[in-house]
Amino acid sequence: MSDIETADTALMIQVLERLLKDENFLDDEIKKEMNQFDSDGNHKIDRAEFKSMLNSYLGSISEDELGELFEDIDKDQSGFIEVCELKKVLRNQINIELSRLKKENGM
Repeated sequence: MSDIETADTALMIQVLERLLKDENFLDDEIKKEMNQFDSDGNHKIDRAEFKSMLNSYLGSISEDELGELFEDIDKDQSGFIEVCELKKVLRNQINIELSRLKKENGM
């Protein structure tokens, strides 16, 4: 790995670590995205709204995949995805990426 790549990776690790320390990180972004698909205005995403959201990002998704993803995110089994649930999933994915970067770079 070149010095530039090493510096870029170190910077990425620092940025991700700082973002994870901020409890409000992603709140506005998640709310904005959810509002685009929240057709009934209840500030939650139901299964149909979630399907529209995923289709806009990923293209067509099977009902089985949709159900599995929805259940993975809807931890309280309310039938809705709320900001806090989506935020938890995204923060977890950032933690996974951060761990991967550290491991690959001997940190």
